[in-house]
Amino acid sequence: MAEIVQIRADRPEPELIRRACALLKAGELVVVPTETVYGIACDPVHLEKLYAAKERDRGKPIARLAADLEQVETLGAKFGKHGRILAKTYWPGPLTLVLNTPEGPTGFRVPDHNVPLALARAFEHPVALTSANKSGGADAVSAREAFQTLEKQVALFLDAFPSRRKTPSTVVQCLENGIKILREGAVSREEIEQVIR
Repeated sequence: MAEIVQIRADRPEPELIRRACALLKAGELVVVPTETVYGIACDPVHLEKLYAAKERDRGKPIARLAADLEQVETLGAKFGKHGRILAKTYWPGPLTLVLNTPEGPTGFRVPDHNVPLALARAFEHPVALTSANKSGGADAVSAREAFQTLEKQVALFLDAFPSRRKTPSTVVQCLENGIKILREGAVSREEIEQVIR
């Protein structure tokens, strides 16, 4: 049965992080807060379960939650001409970078929130993460909102109170010689362009 558990945003309780990790490794889904909207996480080897829970088109890729830039590098990600400077400027923060990897283009996010960062560190590998809603539905800015639509699909909801921001992350694809902004979000196009000038 799904459960909502309160977790501290400043110093997440290690036992709750361990519990969430154990569920992920067992193939379960876990909802986590970020500094933008709530996300739904899974072990990347169980992506099918995440697609089914969200009723999402299998052709749409799922980003990865990482603890830091180094964890992204372990997957052989190529940052291109501007990716590393964007990562060093906005990570942790509300920016998803789509990077080329041996498995193809993959989005990576290092949120500015202690709970998902603690989860990614404890998991020791980037975790699949996307917004905690049904595909096409409104973004969830609280664990309770996510619970209302995903109660039957998710094992654990980590509640660190409503999100500080209501806008999702900006998504930027890093190409060998430039960038492509796929979605404007919490970081503006002007901010991105200023950093890479």
